[in-house]
Amino acid sequence: MKTRARTTAAVRTTAAVAAVLALATACGQARAGTALPDGDQAAAYVGAKFEKAMAKLGDTIVDPRNVTNSADRYFKFDDKYLHNIVTSARTGSPESRIVHNRSQKNPNEFLDSFTPADGTVEYLYLGPAYKSLAPTPWVSMPKPEAGLVQPCAWGGVQIACKMGDSVDSSYKADKKALRGAKSSADGTEQLTVNVPFSIFLDRRVELLPDKLVNQVGPELRKAVVPSTITLKPDGSLAEFTMAAKFEGDGHKVELRYDFKFTGEATASDLPTIPDASQVTVLADDAAKQDFYRRLGELQGR
Repeated sequence: MKTRARTTAAVRTTAAVAAVLALATACGQARAGTALPDGDQAAAYVGAKFEKAMAKLGDTIVDPRNVTNSADRYFKFDDKYLHNIVTSARTGSPESRIVHNRSQKNPNEFLDSFTPADGTVEYLYLGPAYKSLAPTPWVSMPKPEAGLVQPCAWGGVQIACKMGDSVDSSYKADKKALRGAKSSADGTEQLTVNVPFSIFLDRRVELLPDKLVNQVGPELRKAVVPSTITLKPDGSLAEFTMAAKFEGDGHKVELRYDFKFTGEATASDLPTIPDASQVTVLADDAAKQDFYRRLGELQGR
């Protein structure tokens, strides 16, 4: 159960972003220090503006530039677990991007994805756990011809998009999934949404092996994952957390996912382009697909 690093994998929907930002808009009129309604009243209060905002605020979470992000991902099923921290930076115009994926379980298991602004290739740095994939520490592959056409496909925000997609799907399935909303004296807003574990799985917030997913029965699928969206006074996203511990069908599950913006990115956050002698070239799509197939085998997918 290890996290697959597919930096070019497409996310099928950006509804995640709409969900988060629609909620931000909905709460924008609340006075700082006021308690917003809970339960059914919260769903009614937020619902109308939630739906109105979705159409026009779709991609705002992926718009910030020159920023750093962090995503802490923990998932435990009985005695098996994964724990990865993904940090990223995007900066410059045209933009360069870096994503660091670090296992907290095995320090040798890490991958760095580097997309420089210039040139036609992007790079992947292989930690020791993946050294059998190439004779050099770096591999290169062609950039997508159309560029980053789906912003949520970028590894720096991918987990936030999936988390938001699960929240959006839960709200659409049952508006009462929005369980609470409150504002603090400093203008910070917090909204709590109950995401069924079935939707967490269906929206692939975590890419789990089929053999594990097949062990999830009806009791676990109906368990809920409280998800807290924290918004800054200006309505922008500060932090997005999903956390739960539950059991059923003879199994125990514990999970915590935490995404946040962490600061301003600069050129010093980016690596230098590796020397050609340190790079194995994946020249075409066939070579790239073969590489990711072998990567998946190492990761147990």
